[in-house]
Amino acid sequence: MSRPVGVTASAIVAFLGSIIALLFAVLMAATPFMATPQPQPPYAAQVAIASAATGIALAILGIWTSIGLWRLRPWARTSILVFAGFVAVGCLFSLLITMAIPKSPAYSVDTEHVIRATMTAMFGIPLAIAVWWLIQFNTPSTKAAFLAPPAAEAASSRPLSIMIIAWTSIIGGAFCLFPLLARMPAFLFGFAFNGWIAGIIYAAFGALSLYIGKGLLDLRERARVLAIAWFAFSIVHAGAVTLVPSLRQRMIESQQALMGNQPNPIPFDQGMMLKMGFVFAAIVAGACIWFLIRNRPAFVRAETA
Repeated sequence: MSRPVGVTASAIVAFLGSIIALLFAVLMAATPFMATPQPQPPYAAQVAIASAATGIALAILGIWTSIGLWRLRPWARTSILVFAGFVAVGCLFSLLITMAIPKSPAYSVDTEHVIRATMTAMFGIPLAIAVWWLIQFNTPSTKAAFLAPPAAEAASSRPLSIMIIAWTSIIGGAFCLFPLLARMPAFLFGFAFNGWIAGIIYAAFGALSLYIGKGLLDLRERARVLAIAWFAFSIVHAGAVTLVPSLRQRMIESQQALMGNQPNPIPFDQGMMLKMGFVFAAIVAGACIWFLIRNRPAFVRAETA
């Protein structure tokens, strides 16, 4: 079957975007070695290197996916849908944060408008592209172009939502390696843990996410139940840090200590940011729980087989 025009355009956009992301990631990796007039906050180098490594990994995945789209590989369609979902949710949340940041007395009204317009375009354009991909790769004609060969029919029994949750868990578990190697602090119920305790927390979360992701790909009922419990814990944790005053204050103080003594920090209401983060986490985790419950018949069929 011939390649749809929308798929061709998506492959080109994904390839160019991945190249740009790769260049930015390389520049970010070089920032810790550049001289700056102001003192950097603690763990600035670790955060920059971990962020650069994450960006490089995602850029390579994007290039690989764009090649798969060009060749009409079924896995590439799943990959672009997972990526589009990530980008859509992340950019939408970033736009909400941009609108929530109060005006700063350090900037003029015109400068404030330019900054907000730039940030809106920075997150709005990727959001529009992600929505386009989510629509484009769910149309009947595009699905037909990516029909799997007979050898892959067994994999088609996995619901798309379960595959997205599974790969999200696997990617999240793999990314836990970066803060572990960078010896970054871990936050749990408002408390900041450092040293080997933080390493154990990151290792445990990473291993659990990898196990859940692999189990969901194999349609294991135990992994489905564990995933529901994990997402429920995420909602409880975010709710406790946001709604319990003592935990909320402890979390804010830990974040301020992590930022260090910056001379001109950007002002924003950290309490409001925590509330928005809780709403975001509750929506995402709640949607995952709903899909896991809704698709239970697929797991039952797999267990029976």
